[in-house]
Amino acid sequence: MKKYNLNINGTNYLVHIKSIEDKVAEVEVNGTPYSVVINEEIKKTSKTPILVRKEVQTKQGDKRVAENLTPVSHTSKPSAKTIKAPLPGSIIRINVNASDHFKEGDILLVMESMKMENNILAERSGTILKVNVQNGQAVLQDEVLFEIE
Repeated sequence: MKKYNLNINGTNYLVHIKSIEDKVAEVEVNGTPYSVVINEEIKKTSKTPILVRKEVQTKQGDKRVAENLTPVSHTSKPSAKTIKAPLPGSIIRINVNASDHFKEGDILLVMESMKMENNILAERSGTILKVNVQNGQAVLQDEVLFEIE
């Protein structure tokens, strides 16, 4: 199994552990075989500390934050009368005109931001009342793109 060079009280020993079964180890010390009885196993102590974390205590304000982070259900879709730009960029293509009907998930327009094309999707179904942008126009974040019904 394993070989060890041991120095005990200034004398060198070549120890070869051949096998260990139950509590009996067959060893060879400097070529002489021995049967050694193991009284108890010495357990190694870990040098790596165990990280114990305390339970996080919530404060009164944390409940309000948790409520704001819950996802919006399908029954309570946004009721805004406008669709705003989610990020600054320039308009590449407008897919709808005034008085067009659209469904949830339709691509209303495509805008370029940071050299990437971004599709602006409808969050709910409705009708376009007014288109406030045109192709090539630069828009800022939260600028109104469409007025909807």
